[in-house]
Amino acid sequence: MSDFDYSKIGKSSSLLASQASQANQTDLKSNSKLDQADFLKLLTTQLANQDPSSPVDNNQMVTTMSQLSVVENLSAISSNVDNAIAAINSSSALSASSLIGRSVLIDSKNAYFNGSGAGIKISAGDGAADIKIDIKDASGSVVASFSGGVADGDFDFNWDGVIDRETGEKAPNGMYTFSITAEQGGKIVNLPFKAYANVGSVTLGSNPSETVLNLVGAGSIPLSKVEQIAES
Repeated sequence: MSDFDYSKIGKSSSLLASQASQANQTDLKSNSKLDQADFLKLLTTQLANQDPSSPVDNNQMVTTMSQLSVVENLSAISSNVDNAIAAINSSSALSASSLIGRSVLIDSKNAYFNGSGAGIKISAGDGAADIKIDIKDASGSVVASFSGGVADGDFDFNWDGVIDRETGEKAPNGMYTFSITAEQGGKIVNLPFKAYANVGSVTLGSNPSETVLNLVGAGSIPLSKVEQIAES
């Protein structure tokens, strides 16, 4: 019978540390993070090379397995969250794309005349009288004026582009500035209003907050700046 080499007792921990270090370095080269299979491999290596005089404690093993379970569950949760975010972004992109060709309300005093019309939404509050609407071209010249009666609340006004009622001549396509005055409480005031714009295309971002609407003749605005979508 060969003699047992007692000198090896107590050195298994050094062997384990060396093997674990080599395994870890290999994993770091091939992958920047450890998964459950990697942890199990290291645990198996530890059990195979444990010190006979000081075997792995059962409580430590249970703790280790519990930690592995937690890591796996966190990984699954992270994956599910990523999938949910991707689904939300996809849904938002689809919704934004459906706005192409539609009219949206934006905070602007200018409206684009596209040959058929240019619209605004006027807020008359609790009531206004002697409403007057002036429309100016890029040079500041008034090209059309309209006078109304009494109105209250919010109402839409659409300009057909006609600048000469006798001949039916229309203004050229382009941006026009609106101004609205009215009598409220015995004073002449400027009524607040916002303009409608047509969506020509959509630039999708990596998330809904980065989605941009490209408006016909009116530049681009973030989707979050749209205040209302007109009925199709």
